[in-house]
Amino acid sequence: MEVNAQSTPITASAAGICPVCHQAVPAGAYFCPNCGHPLRAQPPSVSTGRQIIVYLISFFLPPLGLWYAWKYLAVNDRKSKIVGIAAILLTIISLAAAVWLWQAFVVYVNQSLNQLNGLGF
Repeated sequence: MEVNAQSTPITASAAGICPVCHQAVPAGAYFCPNCGHPLRAQPPSVSTGRQIIVYLISFFLPPLGLWYAWKYLAVNDRKSKIVGIAAILLTIISLAAAVWLWQAFVVYVNQSLNQLNGLGF
């Protein structure tokens, strides 16, 4: 039986039957063991290594941290929600630090230009 490659994943509420090959599917399966059709989206990993990656991206690339936060907050799991909230907090801290540093840089450049202007340059 041919599997349609453009079919979209569905929720696993089809009473344990794959919608493509109509074979029995174990409860909680993410893919059909017979044809490989995705049955539901796999939740994001909350392993320590993955958390470190998410936190580093949230801090050093702040806008991307919001995408990760959204992805983790959409899961109905306590640990995933904690990872999402931590990603949001790190993103906010990073953005605040960037604004503060940019403001300090602008003030420094302004003072330097004023000093040069006072010397006759």
